[in-house]
Amino acid sequence: MNKKEEQYLRRKGQILEIALDHFIKYGYYGTSTRKIAEEAKISSGLMFHYFEDKKAIYDELVRLGCEQTITDTKDVQDPIAFFEEQVEWLYKVLKMNDISARMFIFMGMASVNSECISEEAYEMLQKNDAETLSVPVIKKGQKAGIIRKGDPLALAVLFNGGLQQFAVNTAVRKDLKLPPKESFLACLKEG
Repeated sequence: MNKKEEQYLRRKGQILEIALDHFIKYGYYGTSTRKIAEEAKISSGLMFHYFEDKKAIYDELVRLGCEQTITDTKDVQDPIAFFEEQVEWLYKVLKMNDISARMFIFMGMASVNSECISEEAYEMLQKNDAETLSVPVIKKGQKAGIIRKGDPLALAVLFNGGLQQFAVNTAVRKDLKLPPKESFLACLKEG
């Protein structure tokens, strides 16, 4: 990659990080591409060299958020190990940088504000819905007697919601320490 390409990608990343904060703070409709450009210290015209419009920025953040998730549930042999890996992945991501915690906030907002996104982004969110993808794994664990009885979707929401809310809180509570992974798994384990 040459220097010009590196500069392009660095500036694009800067725009996305600023936009991420604006979407979290002001929501989709309250976010202004002009304000994003101002904070990035570029003209609005130059910003549109990187992204066609606000929706393109939003959709790119959704795409990046979906790429970060690990929700491949095919051929899961050990349901508890699968959920342990989810917690370990979260801890790894949160230790990497503060933007990861903010991305959890954004993705939570995006999933409940689907009218703000393109059909493509909506489909990405549906395809990567952690709760829905967790249901077959929970059912398998229930059948094996290692995951507690109950509605599989409700258990998936409880587990994934706990991870989501913990990630959100790490973005606003700098003193928050990572609990033992068993804390998250307790809502799933039988006995």
